[in-house]
Amino acid sequence: MKNIKRLFCGCVLWLGLLGQASFVMAAPSSSAGAVTLKQNFQQAEIETVIEAIAKLTGRNFIIDPRVKGKVTLIAPGTMHPDDLYETLLAILRVHGFVAIQGKTAIQIVPANLARDQVPYENRNAEESDWVTEVIPVHKVDATKLVAVLRPLVAREGHLVALSDSNRLIVTDSVINIERIKAILKRVDIDESEGFEVVALNHASASELVQVVKKMLPKIDSSQLTISFDERTNRIILSGVKEKRREVRTLIADLDVSVPSEGRVQVVYLHYAKAKDIVPVLQKMAVNRSLLNSATAEKAAAGAGAAEVSKTDSSNTATQVNQLDDKTIKSRISIEAEERVNAVVISAPPAVVMALKQVIKQLDIRRAQVLIEAIVVEITETKQAELGIEWGAAGPNGVGLIDFSGTLPALLGNIGNPLAQASALQRGSNMIAGEIGANGRGWGALLRALDSDTGANILSTPTLLTLDNEEAEIVVGKEVPFQTGSYTSSGTAGTAGVPTNPFNTVERKNVGLSLKVKPQINEGNEVFLELDQELSDVLPRGDAVDIQTSKRQIKTSVIVGDGDIIVLGGLLTERETEVESKVPFLGDIPGLGALFRSTSSQREKVNLMVFLRPVIVRNSEMSSYYSRLKYSSMQKAQAEVLKTDKSLLEGLRPKMRTEQEWHDSAPVRPEPPVEPKVENSSVPSNLKAFEDL
Repeated sequence: MKNIKRLFCGCVLWLGLLGQASFVMAAPSSSAGAVTLKQNFQQAEIETVIEAIAKLTGRNFIIDPRVKGKVTLIAPGTMHPDDLYETLLAILRVHGFVAIQGKTAIQIVPANLARDQVPYENRNAEESDWVTEVIPVHKVDATKLVAVLRPLVAREGHLVALSDSNRLIVTDSVINIERIKAILKRVDIDESEGFEVVALNHASASELVQVVKKMLPKIDSSQLTISFDERTNRIILSGVKEKRREVRTLIADLDVSVPSEGRVQVVYLHYAKAKDIVPVLQKMAVNRSLLNSATAEKAAAGAGAAEVSKTDSSNTATQVNQLDDKTIKSRISIEAEERVNAVVISAPPAVVMALKQVIKQLDIRRAQVLIEAIVVEITETKQAELGIEWGAAGPNGVGLIDFSGTLPALLGNIGNPLAQASALQRGSNMIAGEIGANGRGWGALLRALDSDTGANILSTPTLLTLDNEEAEIVVGKEVPFQTGSYTSSGTAGTAGVPTNPFNTVERKNVGLSLKVKPQINEGNEVFLELDQELSDVLPRGDAVDIQTSKRQIKTSVIVGDGDIIVLGGLLTERETEVESKVPFLGDIPGLGALFRSTSSQREKVNLMVFLRPVIVRNSEMSSYYSRLKYSSMQKAQAEVLKTDKSLLEGLRPKMRTEQEWHDSAPVRPEPPVEPKVENSSVPSNLKAFEDL
């Protein structure tokens, strides 16, 4: 008790020296177990919170008079005294204050004044306490480290270098100083213990590393570490300078050209066509910047890439620039082998490596576009009925299509009931319908057209093509057209008399033709170049040769993935003859003409094309749509075969179900597993090279 009184008197004297600073003395904690705050603090004075925590933790605090503020602390559960003290330190940091550990009490001061009052290397200080420490630097200039380490020091901290003794003076929290010392340990190394990169011209980096390790098994890993970068075909050496020189000499002796292998490499392609990719490689191979790089690497053989001077690189570039194009092309050969879809490259190794990287980026799986189309002729009197049936087929969304007769336009996805009502009130040439990317709107449209007696579906083609590749489907017949005629004259006994007439004929496709070239843009949109043509043979009448009609749509549009567009408005008049007669009486020869009549009817027919592109990015999506088509065909045949009539025997055997087809497929063997080449251990400061 006497000791406590003495401590109290000493602290009071200290407060008098400091001015108006507050002092909070806590009673000794009765237990080292968990404690509980009796109340939470809502906008309480920070001195009140410090006093409460001092009583619970048994610590003494000296509060600077400039420490002011409101604090909110909510701690409903129990906390260990040390955890409660850490909570107080967090509160102080939030409000711009720090706690400085003293021998008998803890000073709480503004953070900007902390470095003037912190103790020197207090071994009893906790991780969050502020101290000043002198850190010796052994192998690196301390003044050069200040710029590197300063961003790691707290804003209120301090960092200075002593050039004479090569030391650093740091003022910061204990935990931050420990972090700086850990970083300094990795940076403070002998310059001779560096690293270098050795470029290879002929050998494989992964194979050569294994050979070097077998030939030098007694090398201490602490003195030298060998790794490789397969992407650039280079070897990375890290360690003592003498050991690096020894291994570099060995690598130079092993990295030589083998006559049997030469400089020829065959690269097999997975997706791209060899004949398409070769012209691109040929243009890149004669690029002088690429040759400069190749020649520079050849000049650096047997030495670290970091040791090649800028003068040597400049001289190399000058030598390459002095070569003419003919000489450059004679050193490089790139050919396509279409039978195995491979590219044969003969060039310097560095050029080969660069071209292989280009091939790797070009030889990728391209996305495909599935285009579903409906080509239909709609009579002018049935357009309103089509809209009613289509609108009844979809549960969600709104779409308006104008079947006015000039250019039907897809307005799509209006989503406004008032706009829908006003559109329907304007006339029967506007229809409402759901146009969804899930495919339900497409099925509803097809059902409406198929059930309308005034709609003649000409074709429902489905095209699957690669991105930026043109696809075409033709449904029709070849019709002969006479393009000319001539006769040969003069035979034995009939000189000058024309004989043997000849006619020249050209056959042309007449029917339905659809050409589409899709291009996938950003944002899952498809740019379509469309060319749709419908031609037909007309009655000859008084014409000398065959007459044909032609209706064509040629345009470019942008459509979202899975959305529907409609093109049309190509009107034509169709004339039909209708015969009316009295049953039985109209069939009497001669007199039947009195009981029957014939009339001609003209009606306008509108040609319309509905299109829906779907982007297919992988094999799973392609298999899904294939299974969907196959299942629909299998179900349609099953419906036909339900009658089990003798006339349908020719349709058997019936199409297998998807599961039966899958079960009967042969089992593919597992591909062989290639052996993995394990990388040698690399120091932590060289981990970045393993990611290259």
